Amino acid sequence: MTHSTDAKTLTSWMAGEFSNFDQALANSALFAHIKVCMRPMPQDFFGGYGLFLEQAYSSDLGNPYRLRAFQVKPVDDHLELVHYKPKEEIKEKFFGASRDLSILKSVTMADLEPMPGCDMIVTFENGAFKGVVQEGRGCKVFRNNRESYLDNRFEITEKNLISIDRGRDPETDEIVWGSLAGAFEFKKIKDFSSEVV
Repeated sequence: MTHSTDAKTLTSWMAGEFSNFDQALANSALFAHIKVCMRPMPQDFFGGYGLFLEQAYSSDLGNPYRLRAFQVKPVDDHLELVHYKPKEEIKEKFFGASRDLSILKSVTMADLEPMPGCDMIVTFENGAFKGVVQEGRGCKVFRNNRESYLDNRFEITEKNLISIDRGRDPETDEIVWGSLAGAFEFKKIKDFSSEVV
């Protein structure tokens, strides 16, 4: 039985490549085929557990639209995913890092910048870890020449990931980008949990 501060289990469940192929096939008008690949960071990188994430359209894996590194950190009675991103001017150096360990091992803390307001609070209930971006509308996203704040939540089990990822207008809370049709439903198609030590 796992619990809300079990960083190793959360990291193990997240460590893999996930695809929403079935969902995209069943409803291609509403859901693009997306792959999310999360690879464990070397243990000494954060002094504990961490992951490197790439998210891309399946037709364009070499050009991910989201790159993140996050530390999996127990805090009081829950876990936090402390978010970083590669610096904009060098991010292309790390394309493919979630699939190529030689690229992943080249990442240093100096290559990353923190993402204030974007950390996620994670708890465990009913057999799943559930994460939500911290309160306060502090995770700013500029997309299509428009400012928004991130409204992001996920639920993950050993083999499945459900994610809602939206940008909202800071004045009206109106959804301005993201999963308008509901949650993305991903299945784990590659498992990297053996790399979590």
